[in-house]
Amino acid sequence: MSARLLPRVTPLLPHRPRPSPAIPPALAASLARVLAARDTDPTWSRSLAALLPSPLPDARLAAAVSELGDADPDLAAALLSWHRAHHRHGGGGGPTPLAHSALLRLLARARRFDAADAALRSMSLAGGTPTRGSLGALAAAYADAGMEAKAAEACARARDLHGALPDAPHCNRLLRLLVERRRWECARRLYGEMLARDREGGADDYSTCVMVRGLCLEGRVEEGRGLIEARWGEGCVPDAVFYNVLIDGYCRRGDVGRGLLLLGEMETKGIMPTVVTYGAIIHWLGRKGDLMKIESLLGEMKARGLSPNVQIYNTVIYALCKCRSASQALVVLNQMVASRFDPDVVTFNTLIAAFCREGDVEEALKLLREAIRRELEPNQLSYTPLIHGFCVRGEAMVASDLLVEMIGRGHTPDVVTLGALIHGLVVSGQVNDALIVREKMIERQVMPDANIYNVLISGLCKKRMLSAAKNLLEEMLEQKVQPDKFVYTTLIDGFIRSDKLSDARKIFEFMEEKGGCPDIVAYNTMIKGYCKFGMMNEAVMCMSSMRKVGCIPDEFTYTTLIDGYAKKGDIKAALRFLCDMMKRRCKPNVVTYASLICGYCNIGDTDSAEDLFASMQSEGLFPNVVHYTVLIGSLFKKDKAIQAAAYFEHMLLNHCSPNDATMHYLVNGLTNCRYGMINSNCSDTDQAHKKSALLDVFKGLISDGLDPRISAYNAIIFSLCRHNMLGKAMDLKDKMSNKGCLPDPITFLSLLYGFSSVGKSGKWRSALPNDFQQDEFEIICKRMTLFNQHVISPVRDEVSRILQLYAEEFQFLQQPEQRFAGS
Repeated sequence: MSARLLPRVTPLLPHRPRPSPAIPPALAASLARVLAARDTDPTWSRSLAALLPSPLPDARLAAAVSELGDADPDLAAALLSWHRAHHRHGGGGGPTPLAHSALLRLLARARRFDAADAALRSMSLAGGTPTRGSLGALAAAYADAGMEAKAAEACARARDLHGALPDAPHCNRLLRLLVERRRWECARRLYGEMLARDREGGADDYSTCVMVRGLCLEGRVEEGRGLIEARWGEGCVPDAVFYNVLIDGYCRRGDVGRGLLLLGEMETKGIMPTVVTYGAIIHWLGRKGDLMKIESLLGEMKARGLSPNVQIYNTVIYALCKCRSASQALVVLNQMVASRFDPDVVTFNTLIAAFCREGDVEEALKLLREAIRRELEPNQLSYTPLIHGFCVRGEAMVASDLLVEMIGRGHTPDVVTLGALIHGLVVSGQVNDALIVREKMIERQVMPDANIYNVLISGLCKKRMLSAAKNLLEEMLEQKVQPDKFVYTTLIDGFIRSDKLSDARKIFEFMEEKGGCPDIVAYNTMIKGYCKFGMMNEAVMCMSSMRKVGCIPDEFTYTTLIDGYAKKGDIKAALRFLCDMMKRRCKPNVVTYASLICGYCNIGDTDSAEDLFASMQSEGLFPNVVHYTVLIGSLFKKDKAIQAAAYFEHMLLNHCSPNDATMHYLVNGLTNCRYGMINSNCSDTDQAHKKSALLDVFKGLISDGLDPRISAYNAIIFSLCRHNMLGKAMDLKDKMSNKGCLPDPITFLSLLYGFSSVGKSGKWRSALPNDFQQDEFEIICKRMTLFNQHVISPVRDEVSRILQLYAEEFQFLQQPEQRFAGS
């Protein structure tokens, strides 16, 4: 040990043995018996005098008070009253501070604060002084009861009467209360006064730890560390407890790195980390979802021979659940049980909530049953996610049964549980049932909060039950539940979707009147409504009002206005807002470009629409099905079949799945286009996308006199198949049949290429017919040459192999090997 540190090590305080009782237990029992019968035995005073010698020393009386008070403080108080009266009449005896102090301790322990105050007043009148220890016990009791002012008063009385504060264990209780209430100035003053005392009664390690923990809770970890360093050696040698508090403080404010550094510092100073040390760091890493560091620390614990406790296991399970890995969290639960640690209700609640979030309510319900089997008591947090989860799945009866079960276990459903039930019912579309639950809530005096009203109003608006939604708003106001911006915006949007712009405007104005300043979402909703009805001047004025109240228009605001002008055919105005949008550094998105492309296409300017399409891609934005569909439809209308087909090929190359509108434009466009348009010179767009399989196949089919509409379907199906969109191709085959265009052998061949492209050639029999006539099979073989030009060699070979097997099986050809060798 260094010479510099040695003088700062203080010796242990001498141990003072506790004095034995001054009166024997038999005498204490006799005294208690006599005092208990004082109301019925007129001779009790003489009996008491016979038991106690006179004069009775204060110390012996104090011992008797202590012995009696352990059973009943009233008996001790009665003894003191008798002694005072007896000696007053007898003319002997004097003040009994020790006995009164003993009574004071008893009353403090029993929290009989009125009686304690009376005892203090009695002592003051008799000229007695309570001991420092009794005042300390009283101060501690007041602090434990949260009576800060009375506790401070008792400490001050001790200081005034004895020149010193009560002992540290008593003062620490007041110090802890001050720190919990963030009364830092008072806490520092008390702590400083405790530090000023030398040795006995001064601040101890617990005092410093209380202060450090409080500062760490405030995020003032450096101040806490400074307190420890200032106390180093002054009766305080930092141990793992101090480091645990500091580590938790750093992690609590988000500085886990500093916490890990302190963990390393502990090792260099020879202080062994405990399970609590690792638990503090793992807890906050779990909040962040840092599974890698948690795994590393668990390995370090294992190397040190430390086993995780239930809290650490719960943290790991929470972290995994936060990362949407409920199944892995279940593995940890099994490891926990295998390590002979009993999971608690927190463990199961975390897992139940996680599985419900992931939609696996069956597994969550199994966990609830397992918790009950382990004789744990599920609470509202156990049942609420399950009730919500089953409602979302439309299983309201199961949710109701769980609610009844929860009530049967003594848990009254609160606004959170019933809110989860209502939300689940609304999500599953059972809005009327949700309204019934709301009525039951009100009957039970559980008033819905703003969140429940939000959910109900949103559900009613989606169901177009706008009058009921408006009534709920009025009910909210009557119940003095302040609607938030979401409620108003939901109603405004609902009225606009139902083409009731005037009602939407009234709600918007009412929102402003009630002081609920509309936010950007509310303004955007109103602007969308004005644009929907072509009221562009009102939309622009709404945007101006928005700026006046400090709401900055965003990309949605501009896009809505651009779309509104584009739909009216006012492209100049739309471009003006596009320029303003870019000038204000608000970047156009794919919806903005879609609106402008639609606008240009609506006025027949497909060249400008194509230029915008190219500009969008140069800005790093990816076209979606809307852009492609609008261009394809407009180009076909302008008899630009080659460009339209090129965009379709581009669409498939970019893995953009066409929708029903795309298919409609393609089928009608190909069916109605003139043959000469297909054979015309290639445009720039066609050169960019090279040869179009769609047009090439369609042209080859109709050149043989096949039905143009069926040929269009078959060409589209083949194009989808060669781009591995077999599912989409099968759907189109079904829609083709529903529209009266029966699939033919070419449809079969197209889909066969699809099965081969996605590696499912062995499953073609389950989806395709196998009853072709020989002439139909000849058509298939004839068209293979055309189709093979647009697929890769492995697909060609696989299709040829399947057709060869098909031919052999049904014996359509005498020499199939020669026929397919030619293909």
